[in-house]
Amino acid sequence: MDSLGIGLQLTIYGMGLVFLLLALMAVLLKFLLMSDSAKAEVPAGKEQPPPRATAPIDYDAMAAIIVAVTTHRALRRKEAAPVMREHLPGTIPSRWVTVGRSLENTSWHPGRRNQ
Repeated sequence: MDSLGIGLQLTIYGMGLVFLLLALMAVLLKFLLMSDSAKAEVPAGKEQPPPRATAPIDYDAMAAIIVAVTTHRALRRKEAAPVMREHLPGTIPSRWVTVGRSLENTSWHPGRRNQ
């Protein structure tokens, strides 16, 4: 029973220290974010010019961008995450299943190479 008490005591001390350090880091990050978000004062003679208005994109450039994005999405669609795949996950057997099925259909002979 004595070793159980020591183990629990070490666990409480260790977890307490971890959470104390996490709380200290959270306070430090909050302080750094507050000090970083303070606006820098601009000297009196150096005011920033107003932002320029951007020129509108012509229709040919917009069409080229749309074609490029559509082509890129069509080509990369088969390689993307399950959200972007053409087929829902589980409707087509995975590569692991395909390899497993092919290995089930071939017999294994130790020391003999496939020819």
